[in-house]
Amino acid sequence: MATRYVLRLQVDPADDPESVGDRLLALAHDSRADEICVFLFGMEFNDGHDSPQRIGAWLDATRPWRTRLRTAGVDVSLNPGHTVGHSDWGRTLTPDQPWQPMVDQYGRSAAAQVCPLDPGWRAYFASTLRRYADEDVCAVWIEDDIRLHNHRPLDWGGCFCPLHLDEFARRTGVLAERDELVAACTAPGEPHPWRGLWLDFWDETGRELLTSWREILGDRLGLMSSRTDQHAAEGRDWSAWLDLAALHRPHFWGYSDGHGRDLPYAALQLDMQRREQPDRVISLPEIECWPYGQWNKSFRQTAAQMSLAHVLGCDGLAVSLYDFLGNHPDDEPGRAAFLARWRDTFDWLSELFPKSLRTTGIGLPWSEDTGRLARADGPRWQSLVVPHGSWAGLLGAAGHAVTARGGAAVNALSGEAAWAYPDEELRRWLTGGLLLDGVAARILFERGYGPLIGLEGAAAGRGGFAREVCTDPEFALRPGCRISADTESYDAALMLHATPSPSVRVASTMVDQLGREQGPGLMLYGNDTGGRVAITPWPAHTPGQVLMNPQREAQLGAVLDWLSGSAQARACGHPWLVPQALTDGTVWRLVVWNASPDAVSEFSLRLPAGMPEPGAVVQVTADGERIAARWKDGRVVTERPLGQWEFVVLSSNA
Repeated sequence: MATRYVLRLQVDPADDPESVGDRLLALAHDSRADEICVFLFGMEFNDGHDSPQRIGAWLDATRPWRTRLRTAGVDVSLNPGHTVGHSDWGRTLTPDQPWQPMVDQYGRSAAAQVCPLDPGWRAYFASTLRRYADEDVCAVWIEDDIRLHNHRPLDWGGCFCPLHLDEFARRTGVLAERDELVAACTAPGEPHPWRGLWLDFWDETGRELLTSWREILGDRLGLMSSRTDQHAAEGRDWSAWLDLAALHRPHFWGYSDGHGRDLPYAALQLDMQRREQPDRVISLPEIECWPYGQWNKSFRQTAAQMSLAHVLGCDGLAVSLYDFLGNHPDDEPGRAAFLARWRDTFDWLSELFPKSLRTTGIGLPWSEDTGRLARADGPRWQSLVVPHGSWAGLLGAAGHAVTARGGAAVNALSGEAAWAYPDEELRRWLTGGLLLDGVAARILFERGYGPLIGLEGAAAGRGGFAREVCTDPEFALRPGCRISADTESYDAALMLHATPSPSVRVASTMVDQLGREQGPGLMLYGNDTGGRVAITPWPAHTPGQVLMNPQREAQLGAVLDWLSGSAQARACGHPWLVPQALTDGTVWRLVVWNASPDAVSEFSLRLPAGMPEPGAVVQVTADGERIAARWKDGRVVTERPLGQWEFVVLSSNA
């Protein structure tokens, strides 16, 4: 098995075709790329919805060198730069484009972005796809601006235009003005029936459009997608959308250099999307680097992103290392050298991590129905965007492997997403191990699960917490150690004030600034079904940060060991050792990343239950080198210090 390099770039159609062919053939050779994905009318070449004449001119101008690439054995695909439009970007619709503009929740109209229901625009875009389908290309990509969120300068996005309101009325019988609809869908409390109907309507009409494009493009249709929590607020049925695609380009990592704390969230994001993706769909995760070059994203971090995609079972990589300005690839020859240098290691990772492997560890459930079932706090549509898997940052920082695949023996729920799971699922999780943050615990109490989670009362928003004092020696770095609960760290409105049942084990107390006890902290409970529940009074989600320290790491480690019987993979001995465990029941792979800027040469590692002693341990450096490492008495010892964004792979067979 081997990876696949798909290099996404744009060429100025005014450039000499012979020279372009020379440059791109040299690029494919020097970078060891398999395919060039030609971006059309992207960003700096975008002038709105392009005329048939301009499309024809671009295709004619690029065809000679595209044909030359194909003759030389380099595949070519096309990526039109937009569908309905990413943002206005100072563009407007032209007089011969009398289409309905996209309308946001407040009734503001876009200047260039269009409503996806407009029949004139639909006919126009279908005609463009037919032209692309006539070209000798292996794929045509649908940009993710077919999504409904993130359409600047609109607030949230769209579309809430008259076409949508009329079609919604025709399909459901619900007659509503835009402001009336938005108010109902975002009203606090039990979701209004209109919300589910509207999200179903959005999803159905989107899939109908994608189905019509699949009829034109067949197995050459590629689909980009964005974050799961954002798509949930527009009602997307992931499995149904991905069933219509032949290729998938999921977004999972930031466009610019990020922090180590971003790694657990990126891994979870891709794992969530891979869960819904049929194995027949070709997975080419997006390696986006915008703006382009090492000033924006280092090769070290880019390689980590590419490696993570392979760990989670991709077929190849859609790489945006080169700009969309038509600059010459050899303006920065180091990019091609970087790709070529890493190619053998990515081929090796492709063989080690086939699609048959599934992540295992602490379960971080998610639901595409979150937007339908979560309690909104109105009046903006953004209140329906609920983070998925907020525990990922804390658990990753503390060295615990997680999974978004489902079926875990121990699960961790957080925040408003707790509204999204049906009773049958919650009861099943409550028979195993369940970690709840303060918000999720309060929601489960409101849903009637108090007796199963050990609470006789639960409220939020009273304030008064300043410190958490660990009192139980089995769940503390040491008795008496303190962890901040100050409002500078946590939103006081989200802190849980609980009345535990008499049989609950209280492992810490919450105190105010003067040391006066304000209520229980960490609570541990064995319920009547044989399950174990741990509740923290603080929320797992802290935007932009992960609040980890030695005291919290020790506490969380003890809690998760109590919930799981010490069955999950765990890395210790250095900050930000982030493990990933994967198996198909026979083959096992365990990856440990160093997401810390500080290097490490040796660390403790507990194998997940069922994984035999590793037969091979390999260190992968930031230069793509593979160096044998050692496994000794539950410790990994590397030949060289493991730097940030580097990782170790342990392999064994049952």
